[in-house]
Amino acid sequence: MRTRHLLVAAVIGAAAIIPATANAATLRVVSDGQNVFGATATDVTSARSYMDSKGKRHVLKAASAMGQIVGTDLAYTAVFDASYNAAYLTRIVGASAPTTGYWAFFVNGALSMTGATDTTLKATDEVVWLVDSDYSAKNGPYAYNLDAKANGDGTVTFSATRIGGTKAIVAGGAPLQINGAKVGNLAADGTLTITPSGAWTAQIPAKGRIAASETLAG
Repeated sequence: MRTRHLLVAAVIGAAAIIPATANAATLRVVSDGQNVFGATATDVTSARSYMDSKGKRHVLKAASAMGQIVGTDLAYTAVFDASYNAAYLTRIVGASAPTTGYWAFFVNGALSMTGATDTTLKATDEVVWLVDSDYSAKNGPYAYNLDAKANGDGTVTFSATRIGGTKAIVAGGAPLQINGAKVGNLAADGTLTITPSGAWTAQIPAKGRIAASETLAG
């Protein structure tokens, strides 16, 4: 039921073209409560190299999370750490992580426990980057991950989780909008089943520190 766009990249090295690796994981980037990339699930293939903040190019493993960012046209700053032979992102699309926070990324709703250069993605993975401005804060910022399942009888079951902690939690009670109008609140288990009439676009409206819903179309 998901509208998935495909973005393919090839990164040109100093002496050769390093082709992008086939990878259908989706990518979304959230900054200041807004989807700055991939509001609707967007498949992005991972590039095979990146340029660090000092202008040096490094080769990446296939289907890496770092390669996904490189595979878009988003501006980024990657700081290489020689002690770990890896890099971390300090800026994406003009948004820099403050010294009190960092750019965190989530795979299937869970905070990644490995760095972006070491994380290998599968075709079914959903990746969300979210800038966290305060390491010590226990609440947010958050983003919604929304899914839809056609039940074969004309109904569609929507489900949502809230991303922002170490793991995703169900978004029970969150309001669901279809074509810009509220159709109800998600149940305690984070789901709502409706019978859409015609083409639809679904999302959960932003509120306070909970922002940037994924958008689905069907």
